[in-house]
Amino acid sequence: MPGRQSRHKKAFLIWGVVLFLGTGMACQLTSPRPASWAGTSTADVRNTEIALTRDAIAGTAPFVFTPTAPSNTPVATSTATITSTPRENAHGPWLVFPDPEGEGLNAYDINTHKIHRISLPEPIITTDLTRGLAPDGSKLIIRAGLAENTDELALYQINLPSFEVSKLTPLLSITVQRKIVHNQGDRALETLMTVTRSDGLAWSSDSRYLAFSAALDQESSDLYVADTLNNRIDRVNGLYSQNASPVWSPGGEWLISQEFEYEHQLETWHSVLVSGLRFPSYDSQNTLYLPPIDSFEEVIIGWINPHTFLSYSNTESGPRLLRQVSADEVKESIIFENAFQQAAYDPGTGVTAFSISFSNAIAQGLSGGIYRRELDSPVQVLQAAGDWTHLIWDTVGRFVASGTQGALFFTPQGESILLPGEGNARLAPNGSWVIAWGDGENSRAGARLFQSHSSNPLQTLIDQPVESLTWQPDSKGFFIVSEGSLYHFTFPGLKPEEIITGIPLTTGFVWTWVE
Repeated sequence: MPGRQSRHKKAFLIWGVVLFLGTGMACQLTSPRPASWAGTSTADVRNTEIALTRDAIAGTAPFVFTPTAPSNTPVATSTATITSTPRENAHGPWLVFPDPEGEGLNAYDINTHKIHRISLPEPIITTDLTRGLAPDGSKLIIRAGLAENTDELALYQINLPSFEVSKLTPLLSITVQRKIVHNQGDRALETLMTVTRSDGLAWSSDSRYLAFSAALDQESSDLYVADTLNNRIDRVNGLYSQNASPVWSPGGEWLISQEFEYEHQLETWHSVLVSGLRFPSYDSQNTLYLPPIDSFEEVIIGWINPHTFLSYSNTESGPRLLRQVSADEVKESIIFENAFQQAAYDPGTGVTAFSISFSNAIAQGLSGGIYRRELDSPVQVLQAAGDWTHLIWDTVGRFVASGTQGALFFTPQGESILLPGEGNARLAPNGSWVIAWGDGENSRAGARLFQSHSSNPLQTLIDQPVESLTWQPDSKGFFIVSEGSLYHFTFPGLKPEEIITGIPLTTGFVWTWVE
């Protein structure tokens, strides 16, 4: 079950952190804590449950910050040239991804076919590639570095398109680092796990504020906000529990986060409260709701309006308690109480889609499958029966699901196309094409090209198992990861060009586009 797997994963992660840090226990922290990190007075708030401290951090680094005949199995037609310095007169766009050899990040220029290497300390939190890119494309923020090296675990800014790297701020205080190095209690290790969560960064829509978790003023993780306009970093709340998972409202008026506690007896995390902070006035900070006792985490799937969001509780029995929450009114209402598998939301129409397993559906008097539900409607409509394990909203304008039957596209109105036997599928940004693929274990191996309105494949792109795929922003090409190699395909020829090899098969491959 998803909850049981999550519990075991989190327990394993604790031991992984202990073993990982054990190799560096002899390390000595000799560099002093930067003098620029100095706290100021605590700001008053109307909600006494959470202390808003707004500790201003002065002196930090400034923020500047047409198908052809079927192709054969890919062969290396050329290998990209790797450069170590920024290129002059380069325009991109670039595909940025982790270097397979652990030497930072690579930025592949689709026009020059060259790779620029971006140097960062290891390890890199690669999920920041999808969350750390500012909406205006001016900078990419990445968390990287070892906790036992003085001030190395930090926020690093990559200015675009120069790819120059600068360190913005450490994520841990010297006190916390010393406790980690000398294995002094569990609290510091829990803090390390919190500040390195995959959902630890969030940009406001105007690219002015970056929210992140750090432990710079006390032993637990607090919520900080970097103001790129005024070049300052403020601590905006601080409790004994561990703060994480920041999320901005669409207009940047509200910053949502949650507090976590680690249950040692159960060896798992528990989300204890979800709070909202109004920006930039700081005139309202409230506990929006208290998750159930068995919630590992609260997941926000979308915003109905600038102050109302949808979330659910991830529990041992799976996701449940799909709810609507108003930050303005501090009001919570349950939309769907029972267990489900996946949920996705279309902000344009207000339609929510969610999948229910056969076992959970029987207990609820329903059929297993995917359901659609309109905003403010108590009725859920069965979209497709079956076992569906993945469900997302594609910003091109359709829900995308996959399961034992194949890959399914459907609109908020219910129009659908099924691609039988496919494990995954993605629409081109212009909506004209679809590529479906599979790993050869749970679905048919290889990748195939479709027109977006048809279930008949036009061309086989590759016969080998495929792990990942991403479209170019202009829809003129795409990238495929297959058996440890990255291939580039472009229209109209769609001939594979091998870009790089040696990608580990045991880890997920993460990438982002920089234009």
